[in-house]
Amino acid sequence: MKNISYRYGVNLDWLDELAAAFNCEVENGHVYCSNDTITGTLYGLQINEELSVFIQDAVYHTDVFYKMSNNDDDFVGVYFNLSEGDTVQITDNMQKAVGRWAYNVAVIDSVLSADYLIGSGSNVFSISIFIKKTAFLRSISSIPNFQEIRDVIFDADRNTLVRFERASNQAWFLMSELRKVNFGSTLYDTYLVGTVYGLIADYLDQIIDHDIVLGRVYQEDIVSIVSSQSQLIEKLKQPFPSIKVLASSVNMSDSKYKNLFKKVTGTSAKAFFMANKLDAAKEMLDTGSYSIAEVAHHFSFYDPSHFIEQFKARYDVTPKEYVTLY
Repeated sequence: MKNISYRYGVNLDWLDELAAAFNCEVENGHVYCSNDTITGTLYGLQINEELSVFIQDAVYHTDVFYKMSNNDDDFVGVYFNLSEGDTVQITDNMQKAVGRWAYNVAVIDSVLSADYLIGSGSNVFSISIFIKKTAFLRSISSIPNFQEIRDVIFDADRNTLVRFERASNQAWFLMSELRKVNFGSTLYDTYLVGTVYGLIADYLDQIIDHDIVLGRVYQEDIVSIVSSQSQLIEKLKQPFPSIKVLASSVNMSDSKYKNLFKKVTGTSAKAFFMANKLDAAKEMLDTGSYSIAEVAHHFSFYDPSHFIEQFKARYDVTPKEYVTLY
């Protein structure tokens, strides 16, 4: 296993330290590696003084443990992660899967730190956006939910700016389209910048749609809720577990669990479960190998009519229309 300790932030001077830890070189933001540890694209772009992005589209050939920390507390990281393989976040000695099939969007205040273990053979595809808190505040200041807490939302002691959830369909689309662009293309930076702004805009839209619940968020609470999210993702083929069962699995009361789940994710456990169940069902339809009734049965909907109703509510088209049009 290779151990990497590095800082990060809006200013991309930390790229040199990351490259040195891998025995690689940096040229114009591109980390060039000629060893057997990692192959693919590692690239950082300074968009402006308040915004930067780091993209990974690479295969790891060795287990790598990242111990991440930073020297600045004036920014937030917005992380989109569609990786496949053994990619794990480690917090307080607890492990939870991250990536395409686990939780894949996180907004984390720079005062927090997290360690990551990436297993050999993992295909890592992630976009990390670093944005100054002042710029982020300007972006969200027009959202009514935040008007009353402009002076406290970035209070480091309260850790209010922490969210974990699943990527929207639009975010998946934006990242997938960027991945089709040749990294060596002269227009790559233009596409990357457009993707970054698109992802930020889409995420702000998601925030507007959520009923934001404020309050103190402790690191151990975050770990418990993300662990519960992972459990729900693993049970998509089953009916929704009761709140009592979910709360018991993380040693919380029903009321505390419901409040924390909404605080961390911006939605209820049941809504989170149904959204991901429908996303998985849509992917099954995409194969063209299953009927609507078979998909409904596979994911334990009450009956095909219930599946059709829920599908239309989420995607504005019926499953039949979706298969025909897309």
